[in-house]
Amino acid sequence: MFFGDKNDFAIEYGFEDHTADGDDSVYGYMGIWIEGQDICMYDGEYKFKGNLYLIVEWFCEKIEYILGYDAFPLPVKGDTILELIENAEEYDSEDDLEFDLWFSGNSRWIFNHFWLSVREGNVMPGIYFRRLENKIEIAWDNIFWEKYNIVFNSRRDFCLVSLDVFITNFTDFLYSILDELSQRVNDYRKKEVECMRKKIRILKK
Repeated sequence: MFFGDKNDFAIEYGFEDHTADGDDSVYGYMGIWIEGQDICMYDGEYKFKGNLYLIVEWFCEKIEYILGYDAFPLPVKGDTILELIENAEEYDSEDDLEFDLWFSGNSRWIFNHFWLSVREGNVMPGIYFRRLENKIEIAWDNIFWEKYNIVFNSRRDFCLVSLDVFITNFTDFLYSILDELSQRVNDYRKKEVECMRKKIRILKK
């Protein structure tokens, strides 16, 4: 399934037919297209593959941080997410309390805007999302993977996407994949899927 324009912003996904043990699968591939390139692709041809349920769950839980006005919490300069994080990591203090508060603020913001926490050991691009007025900044940094001899097609960059374009394609993606997940999971997970759907209902026009 494909949502959007590859030359601007688009999301695609697809499920595997089954897992190795024959159970219904929530595993599959995913791509995020920015200005004509899939920033999830690595080593020339491989797409990200993993647990799509966890990715959708993360998006639904973090939607208020991605689309809301959640400013970077620390007093550092930077025009992009990557610059802000780099400058924040340079902070040092002999005051243990101040250092802990700084580290906690930085870590909390990253946790709400950076999706790598759901990779489950899979090769997953390091992508951040945040709102800047009427734009969504998408930034990615995959250089750390190179120590494992994995090279992403786009190593490190950022892009600003129109808020309206992002919401339209993002909403179409979420509702489509939630519909399919509800057909693949057990009854307990179906209830969780419905809870996710409720969290994003504000996006539906």
